[in-house]
Formats: sequence, C-alpha cells, structure tokens
Amino acid sequence: MSRTGLHLYELQARIAKALGHPTRLLILDLVGGRELAFTRLQRGTGLAKANLSQHLAVLRASHVLTVRREGRATFFRLRYPEITFLCGAMRDVLARHLRAARRDADVALRQARRAPAARRPA
Repeated sequence: MSRTGLHLYELQARIAKALGHPTRLLILDLVGGRELAFTRLQRGTGLAKANLSQHLAVLRASHVLTVRREGRATFFRLRYPEITFLCGAMRDVLARHLRAARRDADVALRQARRAPAARRPA
C-alpha cells in the first residue's frame, strides 16, 4: 500500500473516532449546514461550558469543525458539509438494522408461541 493510501486511512480513522461519541454526533446534527454560536450549541446540548468545549476541541482537532470568532462570540461550522450526509446515511443504516432486528424478534416470538410447551418433570 502506498504511503498516501495509508495516510488516507489514518485520517478516516481519526474522523471516525471523533464521530464515535453520541454527544459529538448531536453537536454535528445541531450545526448541520450552518454556522452556529457556542451559546446556541450549549443550549441545544444542555452541556456545561467546559464539557462542550472539550467535545468541540476533539471535533476541531480532527478537522471536522472550523471556528470563527467575532468579538466575544465563537461560531462553529462543518469543515466538510458532506459529513451531514454521512451521518444521515449511518442513521438510515442503523434504522434498517433495528427494523430487521425487530422483525427477527417478532418471528422468533411467534415461533416460540406455536411450539409445544416443554413438559415439566413430575
């Protein structure tokens, strides 16, 4: 494998790791395709300032978010808007998985109800 190919996998893994936390996924969902102020993110997540700052630092370090300061306000935006699409696609996959698991559980329950009851020893 070329060094470039390996480097791309390393970058992909870094971004995947940054996206591997529910709070950070919530932040990305709130930001979406727009620029959002820190204060709006704080209200939307309900997180303490320090906790939100830590999550935002992870997303910035992985180059998922960019930051812009205007006076005392700080604004965040997705560096790559395609991330919104990727997160939505993953949610779609997970929803399909949950529906399939539910169908499988329903089938197993129906089969269990039809099976003769096990005899108890006397």
